[in-house]
Amino acid sequence: MTNAIDRSSSLHEVDVQTRLNSLLAGYMPVQLAYAMARLRLADVLDGRSLSLIELSGSTCSQPKLMRRLVRGLAGIGLLEFEHDRVSLTEMGALLRTRAAGSMRDVALHRGGESYAAWGNLAHTVRTGEPAFDAAHGEPFFTYMRRNRDAGAAFDGTMTQLSEGVVEEAIGRYDFDGTSRILDVGGGRGHFVAGVLAAHPHLEGAVFDVAEVATEAAWHVRRAGLGARCEVIAGSFFEELPTGYDVHILKWILHDWDDASCRELLATCRAALPIHGRLLVVERLLPDAGPPPGRLHPTVTVDLTMLVNFADARERHLGEYEQLIESSGFAIHRIVPLPSGFSILDCRPSET
Repeated sequence: MTNAIDRSSSLHEVDVQTRLNSLLAGYMPVQLAYAMARLRLADVLDGRSLSLIELSGSTCSQPKLMRRLVRGLAGIGLLEFEHDRVSLTEMGALLRTRAAGSMRDVALHRGGESYAAWGNLAHTVRTGEPAFDAAHGEPFFTYMRRNRDAGAAFDGTMTQLSEGVVEEAIGRYDFDGTSRILDVGGGRGHFVAGVLAAHPHLEGAVFDVAEVATEAAWHVRRAGLGARCEVIAGSFFEELPTGYDVHILKWILHDWDDASCRELLATCRAALPIHGRLLVVERLLPDAGPPPGRLHPTVTVDLTMLVNFADARERHLGEYEQLIESSGFAIHRIVPLPSGFSILDCRPSET
C-alpha cells in the first residue's frame, strides 16, 4: 500500500512539473507569432502555397533557419508544413496586414515593446515604478508617440480589441432622445463614428490630444462623416466643449488613478447639461475569484495596466460607483455586453 501511495505521489509531482514546464514555455508562442508578423509571412503566403526556398527568398531570410521557424509555427497552428511546402492556416491568416479582423498589430505590440516590459513585472511590484518605464526608459504614451512603428502597432491593437465592443454597445444601448455626442479621449473616433453611422439624426465630435486628433480627422473623413462629426484637440483634464448631451468614456478611466479619474469626471460634469448622460464603458473586475488555472480576462487587463502604468487599474463595480458618485454623477443603469465590458449609464446628480 505504501509503495502504491508513493508511486501515486510521484506521478502527481511529475504531472505538476510537466504542467508548470509547459506554462513557463509560454514565451515561445508569443515570439513565434511576433516573428511571423515581423517577417510578414502571412502577407507573402496569402492564398498560396510556397516552397521553403520561395518563402525565404520573398522575406530575405535564410532557408535553413526559416525551416526551423516554420516547424515551430506549424506546431502552434499558424502554418501548415508538408512536403517542404508552406501555407497558412485559418488562424495564421489573421496575421495578414489588411485582412478582416487582422491581429498583426496585436502580435507586433504584444511580442515587441509590451513583451520587454513584462520582464520587469517584479520590479514594479517592489518599487511602484511602471515596468514599461524600466524597460524602455520613458513613460508608455511618451514612448508610443516618439516611436512611430510601436505607436502604430499599439493603435492597431486598441482598434482591433475595440471594434467588437463598439458594435455590441451600438446594438444594445438606446441613443434615442440624444442629439450630440462627445467621444472623450476617443482616439481615432471609431465609437462615435459607429454611433453616427447607425443613427443618421445624430451629430458628434471626437476629443483627444492634438497628435491623436489629427489622425482622428482623417478617419472621420474616410468614414464619410465629416459633415456630422467634428474633431477637437485638447486636454480632458482641463476643459471639455459644451453643447453635447452625451459624453462617452470608453476604456479611459482604467488608464488613471482615482484622483485623476475624479479630475476627468469633474470636467465632464462641468460641460454636461443637467439632462445629459455620461456613458462609462469599462471591464468590471469579478467579485469571485476565477477557477484554478485560469486567468480572468479582466484580471489579465489589470496586470497589463500594472506593467504599463503601475497605478492604472481595472476596478470592481463598487469602486466605480464610489468614483462616479463622488464626482457629481449617479449610475442610472448598467448594460452588460457579451465581450465582458459594461456600459455604466450615468446621469448628473441633482444635488
